[in-house]
Amino acid sequence: MWKFQTSRLSIEKYSGIIFKSIPYSETSFILDIYTRSEGLRSYIVSGVRKKSSKISAALYRPMTLINFVAYNGGGQKLHRIKEANFAKVYQSITTNVIKSTVAMFMIDLCRHSIKEKEANQDLFEFIQDRFLILDGADNLPPDYHLSFALNLCNYLGFYPQDNWDAKHCSYFDLDRGIFIEDPTSVKYHLNLEESMYLYGLISQNNLRISSTRKLRQNLLDSLMIYYQLHIEGFRVLPSIEVLKTIFAS
Repeated sequence: MWKFQTSRLSIEKYSGIIFKSIPYSETSFILDIYTRSEGLRSYIVSGVRKKSSKISAALYRPMTLINFVAYNGGGQKLHRIKEANFAKVYQSITTNVIKSTVAMFMIDLCRHSIKEKEANQDLFEFIQDRFLILDGADNLPPDYHLSFALNLCNYLGFYPQDNWDAKHCSYFDLDRGIFIEDPTSVKYHLNLEESMYLYGLISQNNLRISSTRKLRQNLLDSLMIYYQLHIEGFRVLPSIEVLKTIFAS
């Protein structure tokens, strides 16, 4: 990031991932962008919805990887973008219905769970890499979205404890984030098959079981409960039902 000072404002260059885009007035967008250097910030970009605009409005869609220059300073909560361009152009996410649905779930999950306004470059790199892997995949694993949701927990501070034991700790307690022996004493837990499948994802192929569509959907629902239990105010994601519909077809 470079900075050029002008009066009380500075002009700074960023890279980011668009989490949210809302049309504003007749020609503008208000954007939530997760930046590499500043964390989550809000911006306004003007004039880009005009027919005469040289910049395509597609640049400001959610999940876009973007480089941009913005004014900063003066106690602003809403910063103004001066200029922007694509950091990477997706090759298949925007044209492949399965990939685009998975991508919308991923960005939906990010914008409902990431609120920090401080830089976290490891988290930024994780999200960016997972979108690029999704875009470049020839054969998308059916549990890609589950793996993303699970591994995002690692950066949010509630990754499941790796204590699975087939003889003693075989059920996953969603509230405490650990595997337990007796599930009858807890309110939210996975059954044996779901717990084994979750541990297969955690252990990265050390214990992978053959999954069914129903099992994956059940685990998706359970992971969303897991997020609700560990993130205050986390709501049901609008993209969940679309994702289920796509994978049910």
